Amino acid sequence: MAEQLTEKQQKALAFIRAEIRNHGRPPTLREIGAEIGVSSTNGVRYLLDTLERKGYLSRSPMLSRAIELTERTAVLFPMDDAREVPLIGRVAAGIPLLATENLEGHIRVDRSIASSDETFALRVRGDSMTDAGILEGDVIFAKPQDTANPGDIVVALLGEEATVKYYRPQTDRICLEPANRYYSPIVVERGTPGFRILGRVIGLMRKL
Repeated sequence: MAEQLTEKQQKALAFIRAEIRNHGRPPTLREIGAEIGVSSTNGVRYLLDTLERKGYLSRSPMLSRAIELTERTAVLFPMDDAREVPLIGRVAAGIPLLATENLEGHIRVDRSIASSDETFALRVRGDSMTDAGILEGDVIFAKPQDTANPGDIVVALLGEEATVKYYRPQTDRICLEPANRYYSPIVVERGTPGFRILGRVIGLMRKL
């Protein structure tokens, strides 16, 4: 894998990984440029475009700092700082999220992908979030929390079904918005039994 990357590309990946691990968020274009010696933000964008095409990261053009490292990047670095993340196979109402009944297993990943001990993973089923760069079969990583900010991508529980959507709260209801024009939003009245936010999506892993 490493032979496919230039020295600047490897240095950029290492810097992005370190920033996510140490600060919980990816660096800005200017920070990346300063680290690798590229003064133009367009030059940094081109480098990131190349890394994305090669499968080392994914980005959302609509979000600031929206850089996610993939499993291919993780194999470039030693796993001496790895974390076992629980993979949720199903989510049943009334059963704690990480109870044995809900678990499919565990995934060992670098801490640059799963930055918190509380992180859990969920395999994506369906194509309702493709325009956000989340594809069927991807594994998303989420930080457990029962609230979210408008525009966050969240894992929400509807009865016994978990769904991944944009969180768009309104006065008396909550809109769970897909990122695929062929799907309609899910609208839930506040206080609806069986509905709750499970966590905020913070990362993504994809096998190529």
